[in-house]
Amino acid sequence: MRVGFIGLGAMGNPMAANLQKAGYELTIHDIRREQGRNFEEAGAVWAANPAETAERSDVVLLSLPGPVQVESVVLGENGVFSGLAAGGACIDTSTNSPALMRRIAEEGASRGIQVLDAPISGGIWGARDASLTVFAGGEEAAFEKYRPLFRCIGKTVVHMGPLGSGSVAKLVNNLIMYINFIGACEGMALGVKAGLDPRTLLDVIKPSMGYSTFMERSMKLSLDGKPLHFVTDGAVKDLRLCVELGRELGVPLDAGPLVESLVTRYRDAGHGQEDTLEYIRDYMRRSGVDLADWGAAISNRR
Repeated sequence: MRVGFIGLGAMGNPMAANLQKAGYELTIHDIRREQGRNFEEAGAVWAANPAETAERSDVVLLSLPGPVQVESVVLGENGVFSGLAAGGACIDTSTNSPALMRRIAEEGASRGIQVLDAPISGGIWGARDASLTVFAGGEEAAFEKYRPLFRCIGKTVVHMGPLGSGSVAKLVNNLIMYINFIGACEGMALGVKAGLDPRTLLDVIKPSMGYSTFMERSMKLSLDGKPLHFVTDGAVKDLRLCVELGRELGVPLDAGPLVESLVTRYRDAGHGQEDTLEYIRDYMRRSGVDLADWGAAISNRR
């Protein structure tokens, strides 16, 4: 099976690397040629645009920042659908809009192209060691056909239902994650300001009811002066998609829009391209927590 991969950023690069390690014939593309050098050195073919990537592939995987980029790469001039032959497939692993995925799938069906939405969760660490969670949506037969690809990048691979279901599951995951994140910032600031050691506090919360995976990972990374490898602009985009889905479905979200407004306010203060975890240190500063009691700076380690 010939595999195309478009989007070789923090998540896409290690995912594509795992596909290459598994022996798939790889054609790659990114807006930055340097992102593909490691793959070319290992035998992958560089394509000049998405259409050329698709021409050389039986299935094309996307790992892109969001809906705007996905729509352009798939449906735009020299897009994937311009080059992918009937019988091929396009799989989007991005955090995306379910409505856009359904529109792309309709266009794909008119061309004889299968479309799956298969967003992933697990961060750069999960991408590197192929332990991601894959939330897949689309026809079950197509899911089974490409399950071997998913197994190369993920440990937990689940067919969520019809096309768009994968994107919905990812947005649900991210909504819960970001609500947990803001709660963790508030709780940790409260504890540290009261004189508790942050690492001891994390240790005692871990076996308790306030624990979440993202709380532990984000707080430990921040305390160690390490980045999440995900910028604030991306967090705002994810939260916007979550809130839009709530409005579309008539679900009265209360916490989601509040968290979106908090992160958007932080982004609009000039932090859009900073690592998301810098929000923690900003919150500590606003809470009057001495950063010497918190951890090393991360703003220059993106």
